[in-house]
This record gives sequence, structure tokens and C-alpha cells, in this order.
Amino acid sequence: MNVMMNQKNMNIEEGSRVIDLLASVGLSKRVAVWVNDQRLLQKQYETRQLKEGDRVKVLRPLGGG
Repeated sequence: MNVMMNQKNMNIEEGSRVIDLLASVGLSKRVAVWVNDQRLLQKQYETRQLKEGDRVKVLRPLGGG
């Protein structure tokens, strides 16, 4: 199944959740995620299943001081 992550086409397994997608690209759940322009809470990452054609946007927090 295909989804877009940060404007890049990704082929993932059917039934994959947001947390599975993050793990497949080496990211922890300490990121901000939108699916189809809807912001998800971190607790939703483990339950939100992705569907064919979903658009996923992931932002990593910037540290500094």
C-alpha cells in the first residue's frame, strides 16, 4: 500500500499504523504527526491505521538554546 510521508512516496504493509511507519524510517514517537492535515496525539500513533493514499507529515522537534 502506498502513502505519502513528507511528500515522499512510501510503500508500507497493509494495516500499518503510524508507529510502524515511524519505526520503518528510524523515528521514535517523539515527533509531531499529521495525517491528511489532521494533527494526531502521540497516544494515537499506536492505534491509527494508515490507508492507501494517506498523506503523512512528520516534524521533529528542534533543540537548542
